[in-house]
This record gives sequence, structure tokens and C-alpha cells, in this order.
Amino acid sequence: MAAVVASQGRHGRRTVWRLGVWIVAAILFAVLPSVFRSGAALTTMSLMGIMIVFALSYNMLLGQTGMLSFGHAVYYGLGGFLAVHAMNLVIGDKLPAPAIVVPLVGAVAGLLAGIVFGSVSTRRGGTAFAMISLGIGELVASSALILRSFFGGEEGITTNRAKLLRLFDWNFGPQIQVYYLIAGWCLVCMMAMYALSRTPFGRMCNAVRDNPERAEFIGYNAGAVRFIAFCLAGGFAGIAGNRKEPLDQRADLPR
Repeated sequence: MAAVVASQGRHGRRTVWRLGVWIVAAILFAVLPSVFRSGAALTTMSLMGIMIVFALSYNMLLGQTGMLSFGHAVYYGLGGFLAVHAMNLVIGDKLPAPAIVVPLVGAVAGLLAGIVFGSVSTRRGGTAFAMISLGIGELVASSALILRSFFGGEEGITTNRAKLLRLFDWNFGPQIQVYYLIAGWCLVCMMAMYALSRTPFGRMCNAVRDNPERAEFIGYNAGAVRFIAFCLAGGFAGIAGNRKEPLDQRADLPR
């Protein structure tokens, strides 16, 4: 009985510690603009938030599941393009949608692209997966110069987020508002990806990374685990693709 109580106490302390870390992170994100007030600093911190989400989404592939991908920017780019087209559609039809929900479009775009490409590429791991991901990346890059109606060629596609529905009198035109939008989504994505790593699925990703043969021996399908991780990583990369620039949002070819 004493051992059970002690175990519950340790679990409770770990939960409080983890919650405290996220609270400190949220406070840090909130106060940083008060310390670094210049427009250049706000732009830099916004880009850092975007890259944090993108890097953590790649970590779901390489760090958690052991999949070396050379084409992860595909889902970042497709998420951005679909989000810009969605914004232009909302603006043209005058639909009541605020800018804060636009990253969800990028998430859906990245997830769907991950389902399409992942159904082929995740059947194998290791070097075979890496080469397939490189081929998919080159295929999409070539298509971007051909499908100009969707990708806009080298000029890309532009939109104006300030024309979307105002939320609490915020139109996300000023850079400080853009920063808080990115910081909020960055914190949510960080928490979601961390939570995924603590689930049984996250543990199976680690097992497939370390020894896929042993994972299959105990009854798990390594290909299915890789596929699910690939799709989720694509969804988070699509959120990161909704980058915000000072005056308007622009989707152009990934570099």
C-alpha cells in the first residue's frame, strides 16, 4: 500500500512539473515582445516559432521513428499554398473565418499529402524510404513550375490576411498581432507533439526506430506505425507552412 501511495505521489509531482514547464513557456512567449520591441525582433521571433513547429514535425520522423526524409518541405509548402488559396476563397466569398483558424487548413493539407505520399514511401524504411522521399520532393518541385494555376510559378500566390474576419478587433495586420498568433499555435503544436510522444503510439514509434524486426515480432506492424507517424508529421509541417509576413501572406516555392 505504501509503495502504491509513493508511486502516485511521484506521478503527481511529475505531472505538476510538466504543467509548470508549459506555463513558464507560455509566460515567456507572452513577455518576449515587451523585452524585444523592434520590428526586426518580432519578425525574427515569429520565424523562430514557425521553424520550431517545422523542426519538431521533422523530429517525429527522424528522432522518434527513425525515418530520414529528404522531402519534408513538401508538406510545409503544400500547407502554405492551400492556406493561401483558402484565404483568397474566404475573402472573395466574404465568409466569416478569422485568420486564427487558417493554420487548420494547412494541417489538413499536410495530413492529406502525407496520406497520399506516405502510403507509398513508408512501406520501406531506412535508405529506401530516404530515396523515395527525395524523389517525391523533386516531383513536387518540378510540378510547382508546371501547375502555375495552383502554385503561381516563381511569383507564388499572395493574399491579405487583414481582410479576414476580425477577432476581438484584431485583424492580424500589425506584426505584434502576427507574433502572438504564431506563438499561440507554436505552443499548441509543441504540447500536442510532446503528448503524442508520451502515448503508447509514441513508444511504438521508438520501438520501430530502434528495432523494427523486434517490433513486428511482438505483433506490431512497423509499416503502419511509420505511416501514421508520417501523416501526423505532415500535418504539423502543414501548420508551419502558414508563415506570416509583415504586410501580406505569400506562398512561394520552398527553397
